[in-house]
Amino acid sequence: MIKDKLLDKKSICHALLYSTSSPEIIIPIKGVIEDIHFEEDIPKYSIKLIKFYDNINFLKEHFIGKPFLLKHKAKPKSFQIPKKTTVAELENWFIDECPHRFCVESTFVVRTKNEMVELFNKIEEYILIKHLRLIRESTMRTLYEGPFRIQSKIEYKERLRRMYGDKFSGSDFDEYLESI
Repeated sequence: MIKDKLLDKKSICHALLYSTSSPEIIIPIKGVIEDIHFEEDIPKYSIKLIKFYDNINFLKEHFIGKPFLLKHKAKPKSFQIPKKTTVAELENWFIDECPHRFCVESTFVVRTKNEMVELFNKIEEYILIKHLRLIRESTMRTLYEGPFRIQSKIEYKERLRRMYGDKFSGSDFDEYLESI
């Protein structure tokens, strides 16, 4: 049973796109819902892209040439995007000339920009914590003797405290370190 409230066709939405080749890189966009598809209990929206929230350098590296799900029940594919030098040029191409629509699960589609920013931040923080754990585990391995070698979890926490301690107030940082 569908528990999320469905968005209407032709309504403005905000979504998070990700490439199937690098799903940890999420790209926030603004778009128009053109169709709704149902797959088991998860609706998927077919979205026409109208605005990016990232700069052109980020998009050139993580968006252009990457495979995305463009049709419901189809394999992800990359598509040819003409060379553009600004985000505005790229947005205009998607609005006026691009025949492709992005198929996005309803969990990554919200009505307002504020909701999208909140969802984006939750996902990004999860990914950052995951990578910090991986760095801790990799630098503390017994056989690793390179310049990034860390002797203990205490040393790792102190290095993180020196790097990010000013971003937190009081004991918040200690709680954050315990979650890693």
